[in-house]
Amino acid sequence: MAEEQGRTEKPGDNIMQRLNIQEIDQAITTAVAKHIPLSLSIQSNHWINLRSRFIDVREGCLIVELPSAHDEEPHEFVPAERISLSFKLKHHKYLGSTRVRGITQFSLEDDTKIPVLSLCFPMHMQRLKRRSFTRVNVPEGRIVRASFWPGGKDCEPTGPSSDVPVWSGSVEDISAGGFQVHLRADQVPALEVGQIVGVRIVFGVGDESIYTDAQFRHCSPSDGTERFTAGFQFVGLVHTEEGRTALQTIARKMNEFVRFARNSHRCLALASRSRAVCD
Repeated sequence: MAEEQGRTEKPGDNIMQRLNIQEIDQAITTAVAKHIPLSLSIQSNHWINLRSRFIDVREGCLIVELPSAHDEEPHEFVPAERISLSFKLKHHKYLGSTRVRGITQFSLEDDTKIPVLSLCFPMHMQRLKRRSFTRVNVPEGRIVRASFWPGGKDCEPTGPSSDVPVWSGSVEDISAGGFQVHLRADQVPALEVGQIVGVRIVFGVGDESIYTDAQFRHCSPSDGTERFTAGFQFVGLVHTEEGRTALQTIARKMNEFVRFARNSHRCLALASRSRAVCD
């Protein structure tokens, strides 16, 4: 642990580490012992995000609280249904996928029985550095553009005659978890909080881009301007190869923005000292 905390992170470091079965077992055991909250995600016609909590591991099954939905109708779980899970533990965020066993009864210490969700023990899991979820501002002088549309990335309009609206703006900050974008008043989206959108973020002319799903979180006026700021949370990035590639792109750009801002500050400080000497 001391070695991990003392390690100097290099630009472009892989923010995602694939765990072996022993590491997965250790993480799940710790999460169960502390009854840590976890998020569950299911993709049907759209992404459904659910809240739960670790309860126990029994007979090779992971037992969690019967999940509650984020402002949605309760989900009807189906045996063998694929489900993604994520939770925070110490300095990392853990993400994995498994399948539903079903809803069963769990006996508490006072013999009270409660309904719980039984999952197959996850055999595949990744670990991400939690600092990768800390937003990094896009530095002055760098232009990052985002366009988004309702219905998810697969609903991207194919031409200007499409009935699907597309909004766009400049990205203010970004992390592995989401981003905020500045919008003109005529670009404020007609979206409901929690609605899934498709997103394309371009990190500059001729530069890399990412293409993914996201969840609309908020939109409010920017202080002292006629512009608005909209916030989005990335959805499902860790669960596909395309999404994991996007995460690596985001990590590289975050490191690049931090270096760019640091060098800009150094140049300004040197210029200020030079002027002071000349004066």
